[in-house]
Amino acid sequence: MVTRISEIERPGLAVRAFYKVGERLFGQVPTPERIMAHRVPLMLGLGGLWSSIEWFGRLPGELRALLQLHVAGLYQAAY
Repeated sequence: MVTRISEIERPGLAVRAFYKVGERLFGQVPTPERIMAHRVPLMLGLGGLWSSIEWFGRLPGELRALLQLHVAGLYQAAY
């Protein structure tokens, strides 16, 4: 039996802001972001980590996107 984690029905201001960023980057809110919305400190911490990687990373954007796609394929993730 597969147990599903429900989405937040009434997200707060911080969660809505993160949802907007996810929509802008990916066209829709990514599933991991919806799951992390249950733990806002986790969402803020991982959001800070990804932001620092995006802003200060040394890999070109195209290579970073290709690596993310490859890792998602390895773990059979939705994206």
